Amino acid sequence: MSSKEPIEALSAAERQEMEAVWNANPVLAKMGLRVDLSDPDCIRAHLKPGPQHRGGLGTDAVNGAVLSGICDLLVGLAGICHSQKHRTGTVQLNIHFLRPLRGDQLLAEARVTKVGRALVFSRVEIMDAEGEVCASCEGIASVDRSKAPVENYMAI
Repeated sequence: MSSKEPIEALSAAERQEMEAVWNANPVLAKMGLRVDLSDPDCIRAHLKPGPQHRGGLGTDAVNGAVLSGICDLLVGLAGICHSQKHRTGTVQLNIHFLRPLRGDQLLAEARVTKVGRALVFSRVEIMDAEGEVCASCEGIASVDRSKAPVENYMAI
């Protein structure tokens, strides 16, 4: 691969393994968040918001910190999926809170918009149970090739 070619994405088997690793993560489990990496073109996260997720503007809406954390996670996962198992880190998030997210279901979807050798750009949309986009985010993950690849996909 020349230095100008984009990074290859993970295979279906690697995405399945990575999904299992992340869904076993104690932080995600405590939060009640599940990731779905089955679609090579879309990274998904599912959450049934509980009282611990609420409080946006003193209402029953999901708190912006929760939505921001989900955006950060999905931008990072997009980076990992295109890093050839190198460490990644979110270097930019531009979040737009469009409307309060209420209800008992949350779906977040991330799609990669551009992949380079050192940066992975993606867009995240967070929707309520009716499919209304309540928050969107453009983010960039940086790929650190100065260290050896990791084996457990917890490279964020």
